[in-house]
Amino acid sequence: MQGPTLGWRTEPTLGFGEMGEREVDKSHSYFLMCMRNGRHILIGLALVLVAGSVVYVASALTLQRRAESYNCASSVVSICTAGRMWAEDHEGRFPTNFVCMTNELGTPKVLSCVPARRTRDWSEFTSNHCTYEIVTPGVHRDAGDTIFLRCTIHGHLGYPDMTVYDGVRRRGKNK
Repeated sequence: MQGPTLGWRTEPTLGFGEMGEREVDKSHSYFLMCMRNGRHILIGLALVLVAGSVVYVASALTLQRRAESYNCASSVVSICTAGRMWAEDHEGRFPTNFVCMTNELGTPKVLSCVPARRTRDWSEFTSNHCTYEIVTPGVHRDAGDTIFLRCTIHGHLGYPDMTVYDGVRRRGKNK
């Protein structure tokens, strides 16, 4: 079927298994084509935004875990330093528990790498507030390769020479 006037054209249409033709205005056809492409662009843009937000959330969580791990390693060094100061007054032996070195630690906040479990006062401190455990109670300060404490959350290991093993390598002033 031919278009009746100039400016009209025929366009094949797919129906329910039948091939037919219909008359379509050129400007109207161009508008519909732009609308279809515009929808595809919007869908593509939406998919990119969703993928970007997933990547952002994943990287934010990774950065948060990494920051918590660095904070934990810093706390391990602080506890080992307090233990070493305690050992200076006790024949070179590190403490057997955390409560006996309250003067050296100052605050029990350093004994938890999880903010929700921290307490500021020694009178409220219990083992539930602590995320570290003393692995070798009373270790001598010269036993550099003996583990003094361990984080039960991140697995960091603290040594009497104030170095920390973070699962990859041993870090500190001497190593």
